[in-house]
Amino acid sequence: MNISDKFKKFLVSSLLLILSFSLPVSAATNYPYPTNYKYVNDYVGILKSNEIETIISLGKELEDKTGAQSIIVIVDTTDDIPIENYAINLFRSWGIGQKNKDNGLLILVAINDRNWRVEVGRGLEGTIPDALSNRVMQSLAKEDFKAENYSSGIIKSYSAFTDLIAKEYGVTLSKSLNISIPKEAQETSHNFVGNILIVIIVISFLLDLFFNRGRVSSSLLQIIFWSNIGRRGGPRGGGGSGGFGGFGGGSSNGGGSSGSW
Repeated sequence: MNISDKFKKFLVSSLLLILSFSLPVSAATNYPYPTNYKYVNDYVGILKSNEIETIISLGKELEDKTGAQSIIVIVDTTDDIPIENYAINLFRSWGIGQKNKDNGLLILVAINDRNWRVEVGRGLEGTIPDALSNRVMQSLAKEDFKAENYSSGIIKSYSAFTDLIAKEYGVTLSKSLNISIPKEAQETSHNFVGNILIVIIVISFLLDLFFNRGRVSSSLLQIIFWSNIGRRGGPRGGGGSGGFGGFGGGSSNGGGSSGSW
């Protein structure tokens, strides 16, 4: 990763962190608790029992062999919360991945919103960079989602992600569906929009720095910080009764990708 990419990731992560601080407490209380299935949390009821079993077998084998946790969450809507904020706060609330390794991955699908988000734990950002997570979803899930064949898109992308994680740890998953990920995808427009957003953020901060000595930015950050002191946290749902046990206390810096269909 070159300096430009590192700088871009720092800015995006900082923006997501600031936005996560600004979420109202009432939004945090709407997050669901994990189901007993752990690896697949379908709050809409679109997956059949055999499809759930397929995901569970993959997720459990991955965790048994690597310690990494790959989780699916399917909801109707994230309401008025941007899916990026919803995903990172849900990820942290549940504590997906091991605490000292942050090797968790969350695939969040909001059916009625027609949006998805792949949230990648800090420890897996090198294995699954933003562009790769976007390529997986664009090539393996998007068309199925458009056709309302949600289970197919979810299972294919989930299997692909678990294979990527397993490869990083030097293991092979016997339950793998051996889904091929296209080498290239049309990510130019996605990257262009991201670059424009970063440029706008940088210019805004620089203008404030030169013309206002940073007063606006400083005041905004202080308001966000102090107004949210003592209010963060949300429900720590990393348990779920019975089933396959809880999560490990992992976290995310906002790495991953989002999309819609």
